[in-house]
Amino acid sequence: MSYSKDFKIFCHVKITETNLKYIQEIDRYFEKSFPDQVYVISKPLVGSYEYDYDYGTLIVLSPNHKIVFIDLLNKQDSFDNFVDDFIHDVGSISDTYDYMKHIGRPRKWKDGYTLVKSISEGSITDILDESKVTDPNEKRIIELLISLLIGSINNVDQIGIEYPTSLLEKVKRNIILFDSDQTSFIFSDFNEKIISVQGLSGTGKTELLLHKLKELYLNNDNDRIFFTCHNKALANKLLKRVPEFFNFMKVQKQIQWNERLWVNRAWGSKQDPDSGLYSFLCDFYQVPFQRFSKGIGYEDIFNDMYEYLKKISPENFKPALDYILVDERQDFPDVFFEVCKLVTSKKVYVAGDIFQDIFGNTQDSNLGVDLILNKCYRTDPNTLMFAHGVGLGLFDDRKLNWFSDDYWGKIGYTISRKNNSEVHLKRTPVRRFDELNNTDSTVIVNNTSSSEVIKALKEIKSEHPSVSPGDIAIIILDSNSAIYDYMAQLEFIINSELGLKVNHAIDTKREKDDAIYLTNPNNVKGLEFPFVICITSKILNTYKYRNILYTMMTRSFIKSYLLVNDTNNLKEQIDGLKYIMDHGYIKTVEPSEEEKSIMEENILKIKSSNQDLIEKMVEEAFIRFNTPIANHSTVKSQLYQMGVYDKDQIEVAGL
Repeated sequence: MSYSKDFKIFCHVKITETNLKYIQEIDRYFEKSFPDQVYVISKPLVGSYEYDYDYGTLIVLSPNHKIVFIDLLNKQDSFDNFVDDFIHDVGSISDTYDYMKHIGRPRKWKDGYTLVKSISEGSITDILDESKVTDPNEKRIIELLISLLIGSINNVDQIGIEYPTSLLEKVKRNIILFDSDQTSFIFSDFNEKIISVQGLSGTGKTELLLHKLKELYLNNDNDRIFFTCHNKALANKLLKRVPEFFNFMKVQKQIQWNERLWVNRAWGSKQDPDSGLYSFLCDFYQVPFQRFSKGIGYEDIFNDMYEYLKKISPENFKPALDYILVDERQDFPDVFFEVCKLVTSKKVYVAGDIFQDIFGNTQDSNLGVDLILNKCYRTDPNTLMFAHGVGLGLFDDRKLNWFSDDYWGKIGYTISRKNNSEVHLKRTPVRRFDELNNTDSTVIVNNTSSSEVIKALKEIKSEHPSVSPGDIAIIILDSNSAIYDYMAQLEFIINSELGLKVNHAIDTKREKDDAIYLTNPNNVKGLEFPFVICITSKILNTYKYRNILYTMMTRSFIKSYLLVNDTNNLKEQIDGLKYIMDHGYIKTVEPSEEEKSIMEENILKIKSSNQDLIEKMVEEAFIRFNTPIANHSTVKSQLYQMGVYDKDQIEVAGL
């Protein structure tokens, strides 16, 4: 069964003349609420359950409604048997994932949280109206049941079944439900050989790949799967996460490493064929292996590999793998995916960040995109809008970047134009943050003194008594040497006045539950905190700085503070933030065509100079660390494979 993009809801049933009009009615019923988290199914999406009467039934799942069973054919006995079998299977799934000890056996929740109706008893509207639930605790049980049925499994031991009352607890104990696009990526059948999903940071792309990997691994005992990415550090993280995820998802099959499943970076080593996708394919097809060196990158090695493979006659060509999964799609050239398509017998699943760099190329790739994830479930929409606004210079007279209407839509905005070039940019509400009702998600303070940091920490503690030190990150955006003295001063004052520990992430490279995370921007990639305090001497107009500021401001779940010392550009940002908080959208002025052209030229100049700058930084580091000339090639290769392109990161890497 395939997911239909004709509906806003997720529909995973075989469409027939009998059920189509009812599905359309369900879709219309929810169109003004949050339809992307409404699901119409005929059997659980997890497991291999089959029913004799699923063709005559629709099951509607919505967080604000009971689980609704609708008999479309008025076959009472068949329908009753179907419902009994289905609920029995839900109980079995509940037991598998340790939900049962919290929500009880089906006989405990069946009558309270399900509604069983024949279509002859009323219209779709009547049935769905009858199924509405208002009690928060009842809604929570229903959400947990929905999560079981769509495979969006939560750690119920940690989040519990009682509805949290504080804002912080709502965030920490939030029940994660995949939206329609996320669910379709995991469970739908696509005709294309390459299935691509792109989205904003925080839309759950890597998590989706893990779920897809689990489904593929369980479907066929003979399938060979390679899960890859560019960055060596990320590959190591994935290698650790996969068995943890499989254990959490109760996967009973043992992982056959380097027989059925490979998790490693894209390049690899000639000495170890399993150390990377490229090295694996070179060994499998006997392609001459090319080591990393100056001037040789993915484009070169995979172009050469593609040409080599195309020369193999069809009768002698054998696919090396059945599936390839690729994370961080934006790190690879198009020819890489042509090779992936060539060497797999079935599918290639790809996830990438559509907006990793707010000054990156916004043109569509030749790869094509099947799904766009533009709903960010990590960052409050108001904070995200402000971060985009300040990052792109939308509140300034001189904008730094501007997108086409189509691209604004792809990253989750609706755009409306007023007179005199005025533009309003608004994000679609996300159910998670709508429930939180957080109207104060970003604060700007014109002071960077340690006393203001203490004031912010006290405010967080006062508003959220259950907060732990590990819930808070303090990020220093400046890059001068004075920040280290400032960090030392902060640690002393935080410890003496508040009695809290500080975790110097520049040194530890990891989070600690009992200490505030203090760092520069280099150690925050992939991390998320309920509260973030960003500190900067002034808001610069450089592209790199604005991109960092955007990225750091969106690390928060609940609230971001921006502490700025200098008043340069500050009033415009304060006014822009206030307008967002008061009206729920960005108000800005669209640049002229001439201004847009200048922006594009400036961004292209910056991009073209980056590679030379990186090479220069590495050479300077060799001098500072007295790196032997014999080691230069090896070190550069390691840095490339690790994805290290920043001065501080180069030094930390140990040159």
